[in-house]
Amino acid sequence: MRLPKSLGRVLIALAGLASGAYLILEQGIDEVLRALHLAGWEAVGSMTLLHMVPTLLCAIAWWLLLRRQQPEGLADYIWIRWIRDGLDSVVPLLPVSGELVAVRLLRMRGIRFADASTIVDLTAELLGQLAFAVIGFVLLLAIRPHSGQELWIAAGLAAMAVQFTGFLIAQLKGLFRLIEHPLKWLRGKGGLPGAAPGDGPLHERLLTLYADHQAVIGCWLLHVLAWLIGGLEAWVGLWFMGHPLHLAPVLAIEGLVFGVRSLAFFVPLAAGVQEGAYMVIGAMLGLPPNLGLAVSLLKRGRDLVIGIPALLFWQLLEARALGRVRSKDNVVS
Repeated sequence: MRLPKSLGRVLIALAGLASGAYLILEQGIDEVLRALHLAGWEAVGSMTLLHMVPTLLCAIAWWLLLRRQQPEGLADYIWIRWIRDGLDSVVPLLPVSGELVAVRLLRMRGIRFADASTIVDLTAELLGQLAFAVIGFVLLLAIRPHSGQELWIAAGLAAMAVQFTGFLIAQLKGLFRLIEHPLKWLRGKGGLPGAAPGDGPLHERLLTLYADHQAVIGCWLLHVLAWLIGGLEAWVGLWFMGHPLHLAPVLAIEGLVFGVRSLAFFVPLAAGVQEGAYMVIGAMLGLPPNLGLAVSLLKRGRDLVIGIPALLFWQLLEARALGRVRSKDNVVS
């Protein structure tokens, strides 16, 4: 009997949560709670504030792709990027839940090439993540040249490279010609207020954006920088817990942990995967497993601080849009 995809994702999420709970109990809940107590809400607040910098850089990278088609609207990209990241952190419906909502919000603001720019930006972000993971691997080799896990990590990076570059090549070869029609609702069909008119076939719009090589490379470089700055969040959390590490091992841990997360994209919210990765990779670089687990939980707390307000604000926007549609229908009738 074949399970529905939604039910399958729920079961995978539950298995991940169970794995995370097991890791906490295995490490000793008292030790983990003690580390979190040392960090306190100050750590979560500081990590949240620091996270605003990568969010801003990612928004600029996104906007950069459309600087020729629509140079205005940077402010829209900033708050929509917040919603996009926030939903990806707390809504486990799809691996790209935030991206789908972001396209819809851009269309509500009348921004052209909304879907194409989001796809290109996501691709640049994934390739930036690949670069971040490679940096982490290089730092690991420099710090611990004989960790015994080099081949496994190199294989994982190769899998990432195939996965992400394959996604790019598939776009250039016409992947989105196959799924153009199911995505039409994202372009403001059905009377969505402020929706921009159609901009032509999605595949052609993608090629138009990719043809601007300077913008695509700039977008990618900004994403690499955003990943590197985001890696400092773990350093901040460890500092508040009274266990500071040098920057190089922290960036190595962060790069490889997020590499593991990308390979386990099918696990909603990387439940359990993130926790295990912090423990295993952190231990390779001198971070006690209980502190690695505590860092992961601090990241979860930061996700909630960012994601829940983003979710509520998105629902408010949807309610207002629905109210406008109903008011327009009442006037017509």
